[in-house]
Amino acid sequence: MKVRIDIASALSELSDYGTRAVASLLDTARSSAADMESYAKINRPWTDRTGNARRTMEGVSALDGDSIFVGVEGHMPYSVFLELGYGGRYSVLAPTVHHFAPDALLGFARGLNHLK
Repeated sequence: MKVRIDIASALSELSDYGTRAVASLLDTARSSAADMESYAKINRPWTDRTGNARRTMEGVSALDGDSIFVGVEGHMPYSVFLELGYGGRYSVLAPTVHHFAPDALLGFARGLNHLK
């Protein structure tokens, strides 16, 4: 006795779910990146002299292969010194990511939960 099972529709639905899941995760990542950018610009621990370090901070999100990245970057040549130098006194990027990580992860979970 042979039993045949057609899984074409199940595979199609699974593929559709994957596409919607990635889109949902990217939406959440973009939103988190924008929130991180605003937060970092407002909560920077230094006093602006030119405003360039604050102005060039950017929330970023990207899909790279099987990974989604979200964070905030500084785009001035001296941003690395603000972040890593001076005993961490002027660091804002890493603390911002740490502050938002739990909420971003919850947002990812909520977004996937709504896809059912």
